Amino acid sequence: MNWKRQLSIGNELSFLALLSSAFIFTGILSQIFLLVFVGALFLLFVFLNNFYLKHVGEQIIVSIDKETVKLFQGEDNNFSLTLSQEGFLPIINGEIRVTIDHVIGFQNERIKLESEQIELTLPITLLAKQAHTTKLPFQGKQRGVAKIRGLELRIPHLFGFGEAYLQYTKPVDYETIIYPSPQTVGGIEKIVPKNQGEYPIQSSYFEDLTSIVGTRGYVPTDSFNRVHWKASARTNQLQTKVFDKTAQFSWTIIINVRERKLEHYLSGLTFLLELATLKNIPFEVFVNVRRAQKTPYIHLPLGSGKEHLAKALELIARLSKHSVTIPYHHMIHAIDRQQKLSPYVIMVGEMKEDEQLILKSFGRKGVDCFNVIEDEESIYLQKASFTMRREDSHAI
Repeated sequence: MNWKRQLSIGNELSFLALLSSAFIFTGILSQIFLLVFVGALFLLFVFLNNFYLKHVGEQIIVSIDKETVKLFQGEDNNFSLTLSQEGFLPIINGEIRVTIDHVIGFQNERIKLESEQIELTLPITLLAKQAHTTKLPFQGKQRGVAKIRGLELRIPHLFGFGEAYLQYTKPVDYETIIYPSPQTVGGIEKIVPKNQGEYPIQSSYFEDLTSIVGTRGYVPTDSFNRVHWKASARTNQLQTKVFDKTAQFSWTIIINVRERKLEHYLSGLTFLLELATLKNIPFEVFVNVRRAQKTPYIHLPLGSGKEHLAKALELIARLSKHSVTIPYHHMIHAIDRQQKLSPYVIMVGEMKEDEQLILKSFGRKGVDCFNVIEDEESIYLQKASFTMRREDSHAI
């Protein structure tokens, strides 16, 4: 059984049971059949009342038309909640109470005091072998994941003597994942590809010698081993191979969930991840949320493309301030020792002096570090400086 039951029965039924017993006893002693009949009728009513409250709703099945809904903050969506009555006892003028995380908003919702959840109260009437479906439109209010935390039924007795409260004990397979709305980040144009790599860019000084994109006329300054002999034979003129210009260009993103401005920074990070996907820039993400694995923090490995973006956005949506974390500088130190970093590191979260000292080793490895900064509702990238005081900040 998937329902936990509680009964609320008034003193009226106890009084009625006592009165019916008195009628029956008096009728038997006085041999008045009418008193016995009335007493038995009252006693039958009490029995049926209790039987109804103890068994109504035993065979109600809960289903939702969607298991997962994904949307950005501010977007609208909906899901349908269906209760199917497999039994024969009807439910008249009942109520459904749905408790769900407050990151989504409904009409006529009620905020639960001292809680990060909201409650919806919906009317329900179910006859035998009938189903009741309620469509629930909602809006994504803020970044996060919304799950149905509680589902209750209040069923009044058909004649008003008592109520049954049913609490659904089985987890409801439904969640809404809300991504933060992207907010434009300034200073991104200062991150320029560098070193030999695989990222195609026309302004690069480096070439991928395995990728020939065409030929051009030979000039005396060209190396002789770059001559394209087949093209030269076809044109009767020396032709030089033209290679695809590439550079090293990937991002390592490190997030501190204890940052007090985390929500604003994650909106900027969403913009950066969408931009990286648009420009086919590989990226990886580290988060200082503790995991019971060999790597004690969350790590999304280096990758690119829409599928990789979807994984990153879902990771961001699921971050919670209530998560168990490891110290930010411990994670940075572990990344420095154990990971091969991208040429650019983007830090999401304020750095302390000891954390900045660790980042000096990044610079010695040729890695450029940037901080995500918020100033008067704008977000920009600031190149990390290890010699300036923290209050001296200049956008790049």
